[in-house]
Amino acid sequence: MGLDDTLERQSDSDVMLRVQWGSETAFAELYERYYRRLLDFFFGMSRNVQSSEDLCHETFVRIWQLRARYSPSGSFAAYAFTVARHIWQEQCRRASRQPRTAFVFADEARQDPASSANDAPDELAYRAEIGLHVFAALEKLPEEQRMAFVLRTVNGLSLYEIAAVMQCPVNTVRSRRLLAIQRLRELLQGLLVL
Repeated sequence: MGLDDTLERQSDSDVMLRVQWGSETAFAELYERYYRRLLDFFFGMSRNVQSSEDLCHETFVRIWQLRARYSPSGSFAAYAFTVARHIWQEQCRRASRQPRTAFVFADEARQDPASSANDAPDELAYRAEIGLHVFAALEKLPEEQRMAFVLRTVNGLSLYEIAAVMQCPVNTVRSRRLLAIQRLRELLQGLLVL
């Protein structure tokens, strides 16, 4: 039984404690566990694959840089998504200072990180169309509602973890998520006719 086998069975917090001591193997394990979840978070917030990948990598760089300050007081997921939230807010501040361009590559807007090359063309087209409507609706939500929705629905964080990430009470998270669901229902009404 090697170190990799041991790491796979350890909790995220225990692995992060190894990272705290400079273990690159432990960091690689956390990267493997959280890369897709963080990528989905950033994609849910930005709808931009390249930007999502960049922000995801930036989050891991920041986790590595701040490893000495880590304290296992809550779940590691809450810690990782708190770092991601700060990265996202920094990105939004930088973007607000730059001149805005509304140009988005059509292929990039339709690219879904979860799609497979083996999917049938009609299935890919259907998913792309639904995805465009859903992401357009998500973009109309206030950022705090969108973040609560993405963290819960896409990333599966608990309300308590989201409260830690967003630095607000659990009831605030619950109401933001419910408001997001209500608004999404309004915006997507009539899209799915069965």
